[in-house]
Amino acid sequence: MVGHAKVKKTGILPSLTINMKITAIAVLFTLSFFLNTQTYSRAREMLQEQAREYRAEAYQLQSVGDLIRALSLYQKAVEIDPLYVEAHNDIGVIYEKQGNLEEAKRSYERALEIDAKFMPAHTNLAFLYEKTGDIQKATYHWKQRYIQGRKGEYWHEVARQHLLKLGTYPEVRKEMMEEEAARLSRELSYQKERRRLEIIEEARLHFNIGNRAFKEGAYQDAIENLRKVLSLNPDDRQLQEEASKVLRQAISLDLKQNAFTSTKDALDYISKDDYLSAAERLKKALSAVFRITQEDFSQKK
Repeated sequence: MVGHAKVKKTGILPSLTINMKITAIAVLFTLSFFLNTQTYSRAREMLQEQAREYRAEAYQLQSVGDLIRALSLYQKAVEIDPLYVEAHNDIGVIYEKQGNLEEAKRSYERALEIDAKFMPAHTNLAFLYEKTGDIQKATYHWKQRYIQGRKGEYWHEVARQHLLKLGTYPEVRKEMMEEEAARLSRELSYQKERRRLEIIEEARLHFNIGNRAFKEGAYQDAIENLRKVLSLNPDDRQLQEEASKVLRQAISLDLKQNAFTSTKDALDYISKDDYLSAAERLKKALSAVFRITQEDFSQKK
């Protein structure tokens, strides 16, 4: 007869059961924590939303002058959300309007305890301390508003003007002097550049007129305008070189024209037996020829 085989107990199955229980407990704990966290987050969001609604309603009341009811709603907002920095600042504004400066200070300071860089509270405290004559504390808060602000921003500039008026933060005056010096330097540079461009433009205009006169054979007009170009001394090397070249040509052609005209006039006077006038014209012609020779010699050098 075949008997039932005995199974030897190894302890594996009990071990698996224990591990599964531990895992199940861990999963349940995690799930419970996750659900509780979600519930807490959702509840907090709902409270914050309610606080924002109270603040919005309070602002409407404040805007129509109902400070008492506005204050009550701002206070409800911070009771629901104690870290509501804007509402703490709003409460300070209401207290200050009511003349309760100590409570106003506490509310502004509470806002800064929550967020040390909350600029409206620094601004309000700066105004308040300046009004009460506490220049040291006013300077501190104006300084914070100044250094945390952005250049060109409205309140940054307001803070700068107040610090300048108080005279307790010399860095502002130094910065303003540096800015003014930089501005003047930029303005001077701009004016110099504008003048430089104006000179180039004026010189180019005279060059164009002179060059056109040269091509038309009006050498005297050409010489006058081209000399004007060089007297302006424009910051344009190419323009100066072109003007010098055309000017030399204009002078040379003008002298040749004068020599030819004077010689022709001298011959006319000789034919009329007016030797004195002829001599004068010949002298003029020779002078022109001499100058042409000088110009040629100068150019060859």
